Amino acid sequence: MQTIETIVIQKSIGYEEYHAFVENFLSQSHYLSLKSIEIDTHNTRLNLIRMERLDKTARMTAQTRLQMAAIRTPMIWLSIVEAWCGDVAQILPAIQKMASLSDKVEHRLIFRDQHPEIMDAFLTNGTRSIPVVVLLDKASLKVLGHWGPRPVELQTFVLENLQQINAIKDEQQQKLSYNEFLTKTQRWYAKDKTYSTQKEFLDLLKKVAL
Repeated sequence: MQTIETIVIQKSIGYEEYHAFVENFLSQSHYLSLKSIEIDTHNTRLNLIRMERLDKTARMTAQTRLQMAAIRTPMIWLSIVEAWCGDVAQILPAIQKMASLSDKVEHRLIFRDQHPEIMDAFLTNGTRSIPVVVLLDKASLKVLGHWGPRPVELQTFVLENLQQINAIKDEQQQKLSYNEFLTKTQRWYAKDKTYSTQKEFLDLLKKVAL
């Protein structure tokens, strides 16, 4: 995909709007009785807590501040997200904080399942993994590059572990292993403190932003 249609940007939402959407969804969750919705509600509630914590605690590095201040190309960062996704909750606050450091950057969000044609242009090993952040030239909406769904080190860990988990035949043991894997993933994010996300995103910006 070389460009994003204007209508997509017009229908996108900002970070604060996304927060409000998630909070509203959770406030209405007691009306939802479908099992799949209940599972998504549980994950979404945890993710909102994670996001709010990172909104307060995530710190931008000196290099991040310098490089963001040096951007001269007006851009839109279009994040592809879903509220139930744990990786979205861990990464989105850092992307928002980075974007807020430059008046040349506007951060917008769209939901993956509402835009399958866009998501399918940025697959990861054939899967619709999120978040994906698409960097756009603001004037033309030309795609300059994209990043996601996770920092490289964590992505390697995830792929290796999922392969091992999927090979487990016993259903109960597979579930236990998967839960342990999720815990280890969250611990990785907590230890990393968004620094890998910042560094990798800055590396991408060096290639596309003048």
